[in-house]
Amino acid sequence: MNSRHSLMATIFFFPFVCGPQEQSVITLKSEPHHHLVLHNDYVNVYSVQVVPHDSVLLHKHDVDAISIAMSDSEITVRGPGRPDSQQKVVNGQLRLQSAGYVHSTSIDGDTPYRNVTVELLTSQQSPRNLCATVIAGQPMNCPESSAQPDAHGRSEQPQFQTNQTKVTLIRILPLQSATLDTEGLSQLIVVLNDVDIPGNKNNPGKILRTGDFLWSDPHSAPQILINNSANEVRLVSFAFQKGRSAE
Repeated sequence: MNSRHSLMATIFFFPFVCGPQEQSVITLKSEPHHHLVLHNDYVNVYSVQVVPHDSVLLHKHDVDAISIAMSDSEITVRGPGRPDSQQKVVNGQLRLQSAGYVHSTSIDGDTPYRNVTVELLTSQQSPRNLCATVIAGQPMNCPESSAQPDAHGRSEQPQFQTNQTKVTLIRILPLQSATLDTEGLSQLIVVLNDVDIPGNKNNPGKILRTGDFLWSDPHSAPQILINNSANEVRLVSFAFQKGRSAE
């Protein structure tokens, strides 16, 4: 009888041990596809790469973050208490992932998924779309004047803004250059297309590849970027004003 009772207890207990387990929520910095490449007082910058049919684990954003797609991809976004959302993201697309947001992302297509995620470490107030739908479901507030290239083949179009941060899309036409001046601000530049930095007698030139970045503080010298290709180069600028509203 004791053996029979032990067997029955094992049978009833077994499904609870081997049944599906609820996925735990981890922090963004613990998610294995997110690789920290820059940390300072303003930002954490993560490089994200996921192979087709793999998934980003369920994680929580503790602060506001801007995700910048580096590839065209088909994905499914999942979150507790929400229906699955199948999406097509395009190269250069910006999305706000607000503090407290919990999600996982599955890569559905045959194209690797790449993005750069920029965590905004200072508290952000009054987020608003400008010339891009960075906040899903919210209207755009794009200035009436369109971004026209200047005499040097550079144009700027504001994408998103809070009282602390302004995000701008910069374009450089083929075979043209642009001088990026911090104008007394701390600034992060994320590169969407390969661009050249010219060298001098003290420093060799280099190429910034898709997904690379530049950080400049208020005292940094202006940076020259050259587009030596036959296609336009796109850059995403984050300008930070600590303790003041972004203009």
